[in-house]
Amino acid sequence: MAIQSDGSSPPHGLATQDTERSGSAPAPVAGLWLALIAAPATFGVTSPAIVLPKIADGYGLTLDVASWLVTVTALAIAVGTPLAGGLISRRGLRAALITSTLLLIAGTVVVAAMPWLSTALVGRALQALGSTGLIAVAMNLAGTARRMGLITSTIAACAAVGPLVGSLVTNWTSWLVVLLLPVVAALFVPPVLRHASTTPADESPFDARGAVLLTALATALVVIPYFPLPAAICAAVAALLLALHIRARPDGFVPVALLRSPLFIGVSLLALLLATSFFRLLFVIPGKLSDDAGWTEDAIGVGTLVAQVAGSVPAFVIAAVAIRMGRIPVAIVLTATGILAAVMTAVSASAIVVLAALAIALFAAAGGQGALMAYATAAVDSTKRPVAIGLFNLSYQLGGALGPAIVAMSVAS
Repeated sequence: MAIQSDGSSPPHGLATQDTERSGSAPAPVAGLWLALIAAPATFGVTSPAIVLPKIADGYGLTLDVASWLVTVTALAIAVGTPLAGGLISRRGLRAALITSTLLLIAGTVVVAAMPWLSTALVGRALQALGSTGLIAVAMNLAGTARRMGLITSTIAACAAVGPLVGSLVTNWTSWLVVLLLPVVAALFVPPVLRHASTTPADESPFDARGAVLLTALATALVVIPYFPLPAAICAAVAALLLALHIRARPDGFVPVALLRSPLFIGVSLLALLLATSFFRLLFVIPGKLSDDAGWTEDAIGVGTLVAQVAGSVPAFVIAAVAIRMGRIPVAIVLTATGILAAVMTAVSASAIVVLAALAIALFAAAGGQGALMAYATAAVDSTKRPVAIGLFNLSYQLGGALGPAIVAMSVAS
């Protein structure tokens, strides 16, 4: 068994493709580089949060229309997650890394050069697809739960500081620059490219129909909060067609082996629940701080920033020690902390308590993404590992869509 640069042994299923095929492990890319190509993706969603009214004015739009610049990014991230896994599986890490970087750069150029909403939406979608691909490459190259934890906790930290970064960038430069921030990840691609293998993990024919059906299902699920009835109907139809397709092609884009793995299904569902809980609190807590504690917008921004950064540190720790702890203890800790965060916000209006709950919820979600992914990928054959990472991350991204939707439905009722 190969020994990683941090001195730990990788769990079963976490060896790199080159190790699997050649029997000798190449020098692994530094975990920091992997974190740096993955984390800027969050700027696409979080950095416009505070300055969205200025972005709307810049485009000459109403605020609700301008919000689609963020919605399209979140949608493309969710849809692109399994597609990135399929690209890595069929074309290899190097091809996926180059393709994703080109998409990210192309999207940024479109947003910067064409100041119209329609082209900006296309550019933002391309940016998000490229960013998602970089995250997928980073996760596939991580190799250990500790390095996965470094990636996910860095993503969480960047998400936390995103609104502040967006505000500062707007004050120092322009609101348009805020929409270009995800391209920062491209600066850190060259060191990673040297370690990306060219050998596909799965050389079977590409399952285009399965990819289309899964993309349709993911799209419908993400837009349910915006168009509840039509999206729910589309989701049901897509799910039925996808199920029939999987039955006809069990080794296709969604391998039936993953769906029959209780471990994979269990950890994916837990990641979905933890992400849903965290993103629900992320949208609930600002209102509680404003209504119950009388905090100003600036105070809320600083408070939530501190809470999320504080939560990202133990998130790395739980991912780093997850393999030694074992699946059941880790699942118990993550579940307990997720429930604790929800209870704390339900029973107390204290600003300190609700901010502590936000930190705890982020710890459970981000730490769970890193720790549980290690178990999810250990449960599958190495040829299906990129697809498994993509489907697992899709579960987490769906939680990011469902959390705010729950808040919106509770407000509406």
